[in-house]
Amino acid sequence: MIKMNNKEMKRTTSTILTGLLLSLFTLALQAQKGVETGTPFGRGEDSTRCLRNTSLYSTYYENKDYNMALQFWRPVFMECPGSSKNTYIKGEAMFKEFFRKTGNKAYIDTVMIILNQRTKYFNEEPANNFRKAFALYEFGGNDPNYAKQCYDLIKGVMESSPQSFDHTYSSLYMAITAKCYSLKLIEAPDVITAYSQSMKVVDNQLSRKPDDSRYNEARKNIDAVFRSSGAASCENIEHLFTASVDNNPADTAMLKKVINLLTETGCKDSELYYKVSSNLYKSDPSAASAAQLAEMNVARKKYNEAEKYYTEAIELEKDNLIKSGLLTKLATLELASDSKQAARDFAKAAYSLDPTNGNALFIIAESYAGAKIGEAFENQTVYWVVVDYLIRAKNTDPTLREQIDERIAVFSRLFPTKEEAFFRSIVEEGVSYHVGGWVNESTTVRFRKE
Repeated sequence: MIKMNNKEMKRTTSTILTGLLLSLFTLALQAQKGVETGTPFGRGEDSTRCLRNTSLYSTYYENKDYNMALQFWRPVFMECPGSSKNTYIKGEAMFKEFFRKTGNKAYIDTVMIILNQRTKYFNEEPANNFRKAFALYEFGGNDPNYAKQCYDLIKGVMESSPQSFDHTYSSLYMAITAKCYSLKLIEAPDVITAYSQSMKVVDNQLSRKPDDSRYNEARKNIDAVFRSSGAASCENIEHLFTASVDNNPADTAMLKKVINLLTETGCKDSELYYKVSSNLYKSDPSAASAAQLAEMNVARKKYNEAEKYYTEAIELEKDNLIKSGLLTKLATLELASDSKQAARDFAKAAYSLDPTNGNALFIIAESYAGAKIGEAFENQTVYWVVVDYLIRAKNTDPTLREQIDERIAVFSRLFPTKEEAFFRSIVEEGVSYHVGGWVNESTTVRFRKE
């Protein structure tokens, strides 16, 4: 075999490529021997020639002598295109290799022609369109024409055959969409649509096989590409979906799609997220969604709305431990609003459902602190009850000990003095005492330490 230097090889492959492209573009005007006869290889001389050329190009191909293989592959491609898928598999591989060595983009166009003809004779259009998309993405660089071709191909498969997508194709779809957006070939809504469609593919698979590492990794990749694309801003999402949410407040399928998107992109603090959550709650009320709305209203300092949703969450909740936590949050909200008696009542209800709820006891103590039930002495006796509850709280939940000890030290200095107690005929510590008013609790006498 005659060896050629690099310069001669480039000239030879360029000549071969030119000849091949001319032949391919005029293919429709020429007789196709095997197809004419309704057989893969044709008949008679046609069949013999096709089989001989197939054998020769296959031999050179296996030896990776693609320049020689091409001389025999081309007649097979033109004269007996329906003979074997290998014609297209090996042809695609050869022209990709030619591109890698030369960077000549005409080879990419040839790959597209090869795959188009493979679809014509062997169907499998979605799979071949994926092959074209991969080639365009791998070799097209930042060429806007190749990028857009790739995007259109894979988007077309998503629209016509979404069941064809797997973890790899879903990742490719998101990657080429982000590239096209960066090249200003498509708009933000297209990126968001691709993100939703890609995520749906992987999430559907993960719902069946949660431990499938391929789809878990694809999910991470898709999310990372979307977040870095520049189209994933909360502002963009709000702009795109606010009108739809306003016009279709009962469309739960659409609302769930929007809330999932807002959650995935870290936009839970947006006004749209709150609006969608409210609409979903109206359609399908639950304790969890009511509690979430309550917390969102607390964050917005809309305390009346928060109280309403906490109350509804408590009514809907069946689990006593969760209900105790909700009552504790409602008690905290009432305490912050200086509704001390209501705070006490909700905290007592919370503690009755969960005797390990030290926070509920702490709130009762804080509710009593500063209570006005009569004259100065009576108001001072309230702090005996306050400290009682603080001690119970830290014994119930040791994690509260540090802050409670600080509060006990402060409130103990507000006990009545021994002298003040003496004038009310109270001379001994430890005796029982009933604190009246709305506090209405029994406690024991303690004197302020001078």
